[in-house]
Amino acid sequence: MQILFIRHAKALERSEWEGDDLLRPLSEDGRQKAKEFFAKLSKVYHIDAIITSKAVRAVQTAQILKEYYPAAKYFETSRLNPGATPLAFEEIIDRFRCYDTIALIGHEPDFSIAVGHLVGCDDLDIRIKKAGVVELRGDEAYELYALLYPKIFKGIG
Repeated sequence: MQILFIRHAKALERSEWEGDDLLRPLSEDGRQKAKEFFAKLSKVYHIDAIITSKAVRAVQTAQILKEYYPAAKYFETSRLNPGATPLAFEEIIDRFRCYDTIALIGHEPDFSIAVGHLVGCDDLDIRIKKAGVVELRGDEAYELYALLYPKIFKGIG
């Protein structure tokens, strides 16, 4: 199984948003950079299922990703909302084990903590940048395969 942890794209700053944080949308810059990155990412990965947090910024990121993966199944779950625990990630992965490649769209620091837990290194110190991707592979034990950021593909058509 291949698991892609994709952090939501750049959202409006908290200081620019007065409402509920779950309703905070992507910035226009975040949308544009996500589109450019996901267009290139679609040449690297096949995705069977997209599972996203219900936070608006994550849903909007997932919808942009879905444009490049129209055949992928799409799911929203509050289990990936900010504050998600490693146990929540384990349960979601188990539920979607029937797919070869899943993309989880969510938040930091939840992703970094979950990735460390899943690879058996709770002290793993990684930071997933906005719209960044962490690839894990495995069935019961997982290995870290890749860390990709939008700047990696900059200048590649």
